[in-house]
Amino acid sequence: MSFSKAEQPQLFKDHAYKEIKKGIIQHKVEPGSMLYERSLSESLGISRTPLKLALQQLELEGWIQSLPRKGIVVQSINRHDVDEVFQLRKANEVLAIELLIPLLDDETIEKIEKVNKQLLDIKEDPIQFMNADSSFHLFLAELSQNHRLNQLIQNLTDHVNWYGLVALKSGISLDEVYSEHKLIIEGLKARNLDQTTDAVLNHLVHSHRTIVANLGE
Repeated sequence: MSFSKAEQPQLFKDHAYKEIKKGIIQHKVEPGSMLYERSLSESLGISRTPLKLALQQLELEGWIQSLPRKGIVVQSINRHDVDEVFQLRKANEVLAIELLIPLLDDETIEKIEKVNKQLLDIKEDPIQFMNADSSFHLFLAELSQNHRLNQLIQNLTDHVNWYGLVALKSGISLDEVYSEHKLIIEGLKARNLDQTTDAVLNHLVHSHRTIVANLGE
């Protein structure tokens, strides 16, 4: 595996954290893989001290686990964790819609449509598609104007992307994802809370089922 090197000493820890987490989310480092401090230090171009701090943060967030007499292992993706994340995602994204609808104007809806249309241009690249799909959901959360809710959804999105890349690589219908987003937008255009909430929940239920079906457990 290879990682880009940090350029500024004060950013070494943050750089290592972001690079390793990105590698895990994008499955450049597969679930269940072992990580070795020496090779990570060399690949990232940093010393062991900031690397250890980055690894501690990743372990606190549940991305990796330190095993006595074995080393550091990337967490595996399991059904229980996926279920928990989607339970939280449903609750938080529905709340975002409840907060967003009273704030909507035509200009904002045009911006939402523009974000969704980006999916059509990158259907051949699973990682880019995953990032664009996330941008759609995160944009809705940002528009809710609740900073803490936006941060919660951002944290959940990292895990959803980690799980979701499994489904994308297994051939999930990207056109279907785009169409499900359009149904959400139709609800927003109508300023109809029930219609939009149903569209969001149906989209998340479908995503959840697809990920679970491709876990290979």
